Amino acid sequence: MTSSVFSKAKPHRQVQMVVTRFERLTRRISLSGLMSGHKASEALAEGRVKVDRVVATANFKVFSEASVSVDGFEVPPPAPAPKLWVMNKPKKVLCSNAEKEGVETLRSTMRSWDAKTVQRMGRAQAQGMEKQTLEGQNFIIVGGLPYMADGLVLLTNDGLFADSLMRPDSRILSVYDVKVSGDPPVDLLHNWRKSKGTRAGGVNFGQVFCSITSRTSAATRLRIRYVETSERPLEMLLEKAKLRVNRVRRHGFGPYLLPDIPDQGLMQVAVHKSLMSCVPKADMRQALVPTRGGILTEEGRIVTVGLQDSAVIDSTSDEETETRSEPP
Repeated sequence: MTSSVFSKAKPHRQVQMVVTRFERLTRRISLSGLMSGHKASEALAEGRVKVDRVVATANFKVFSEASVSVDGFEVPPPAPAPKLWVMNKPKKVLCSNAEKEGVETLRSTMRSWDAKTVQRMGRAQAQGMEKQTLEGQNFIIVGGLPYMADGLVLLTNDGLFADSLMRPDSRILSVYDVKVSGDPPVDLLHNWRKSKGTRAGGVNFGQVFCSITSRTSAATRLRIRYVETSERPLEMLLEKAKLRVNRVRRHGFGPYLLPDIPDQGLMQVAVHKSLMSCVPKADMRQALVPTRGGILTEEGRIVTVGLQDSAVIDSTSDEETETRSEPP
């Protein structure tokens, strides 16, 4: 009788125990680039998120093999590491991933670059290039630049990773090339290097290393290196020093340098080994997941596994019914 029960077991009961990654629904959606975490929370509250074809009612954790969709669009499982892009932001561009009428933003700038690429290459050769851009995707800016500044900007799909990169204890050095009018006092530059750090606007900037790269009678070019955070904007330090700033350009952030990226265009880069400590730790656990592939039925047909992915169905009652229906 037992063998008869197993022979009649439904395909959706085929599972295997594996170590897999768990993420909350809103975070999984935001990592996919489909929308921001905030908008994902709104979609969840409005009943637009489904897990295994069932409307989700809470922001619970699901494993990678679960089927998640928003408004009918499939949300892929998260990649092992965050995605990271670099670009050279021009001057007079607002560091924003949104569209603003009458104002050039990062998104509209990238769209303009893509249009120029398609025009240069031709539409036929440019087929598929949209997958290499962030058109229509959500992204997070790592340490944005002021409107009038230019230079290196990092973008990522992982908000926790972006926050970690900009924390003071991560001790990632930003490098700026700054052009100022006149000749700044040498004592000022020496005071910036004090071991206790320099203060501006009530904020401790830590040690700020500054060297003069060139000097004329009209202007001086400085290279400034310090641990940048959202609470330590460079313009606050320059304003406190009463320097007349003509240009601010971010030359580097950690291992990424401006000369290594194109003047126009977005480039995806790997997370450098020196930044791996900033990558959020994944929640890895054992779980029962659907068996991959198909199942050969008694009729000789191959059917897909129908387990409701992230939930193990309690089918004891079904099995007992089938057992009782067997002839003695």
